[in-house]
Amino acid sequence: MLVPRRVLWAALLVWCGVLALALLAPSSAEQSALVEHVRDVGLRLGFSPETATPVRAEFLANAAILAPVSALGSLLWARTRWQDWTAIAFVLSTGVELFQGLFLSHRTPSTVDVVANTLGGLAGALVVEVVRRVRRRSA
Repeated sequence: MLVPRRVLWAALLVWCGVLALALLAPSSAEQSALVEHVRDVGLRLGFSPETATPVRAEFLANAAILAPVSALGSLLWARTRWQDWTAIAFVLSTGVELFQGLFLSHRTPSTVDVVANTLGGLAGALVVEVVRRVRRRSA
């Protein structure tokens, strides 16, 4: 069953709005609380405290926030490839980090965030690509 394009568009616009609020907020207090929650989930799943660190939780959260953009974008624009979405994620992430560094005094830009966001963009697009290939083979 295919999802109607208007639903994909709505989901993409809502997610981009959430991203804008999170990534361009003047402070990162809420984001830090989310990182702690991700870490706690890891601990409850059985990861050791040495594995489920705040640094790793932040990396995973940063990867996860851009994956829906590239996944939804891949569904909306079928001709874009995973390589395109990886580049788009890199450019967007770099732009956000530069904005934070230049205009948000209580935020700290990070190249690690750029790497995580870029990997998230890659992951979202790859999931769609893999599903498409599996569906083609089974058809």
